[in-house]
Amino acid sequence: MVPRRVIGKGGGSRAPLPIGSAFRSAASAVPPMAAVAIILLGSLLIPSRSGAQISPLRWEVRGGAWIPNADLVGAPGFEGAASAAASFGTHVVLRSGPISYVVGFSEHRFGCTQTRCGEAVDFVSTAWDLGMRVHLRTAGIVPWVSLSASAALFDARVETGNGLQREGSDRGWGYEAGAGFLIPVGGPFALNPGVRYGRSDVDFASRGTLETRHIIADLGLVLAF
Repeated sequence: MVPRRVIGKGGGSRAPLPIGSAFRSAASAVPPMAAVAIILLGSLLIPSRSGAQISPLRWEVRGGAWIPNADLVGAPGFEGAASAAASFGTHVVLRSGPISYVVGFSEHRFGCTQTRCGEAVDFVSTAWDLGMRVHLRTAGIVPWVSLSASAALFDARVETGNGLQREGSDRGWGYEAGAGFLIPVGGPFALNPGVRYGRSDVDFASRGTLETRHIIADLGLVLAF
């Protein structure tokens, strides 16, 4: 068979480009940043052999922001609009099928000024958490929804004319419901951003029951075993 020749400009002819050369020519036309973005997106959406399945046992450290969803109510001197502050947590996660069981510890910090609450107070909430997540996929980027209960203690640090006075609550109870994504990033590591809505009620002996409603937006760093 006689090879087909391509007629070029000026009436001349040239041989067609090999397939490999044509591919390299097309690839060179893609801007470098666009190529990097395509590679990164593909690495997230297409599960690797090592990270394709959700590991049964994971350790997770979370950090983010505690954001008030409503005014503090129920405890005179502590009632008013709280300020947003930091949120931390560490949890162990055990998967069984599409469900993961979560147990761990969390700490939230927030406050209220004298103008807003009648007294200037900073709160530190420490809680033990127990809950579950339902995974909507089993590989790649995995969306999840969650529900958990918590047993919390509040430490209130009140500014007075004589300095800082501390008041501790009795153990109270709360819940959180949320959603997020588990994103494998290579090897045993993953990122786990999420948003949760929650409520806690704790009793201060001299003031009554303080009710807090909040939103937590945070990022988890995950190590799979």
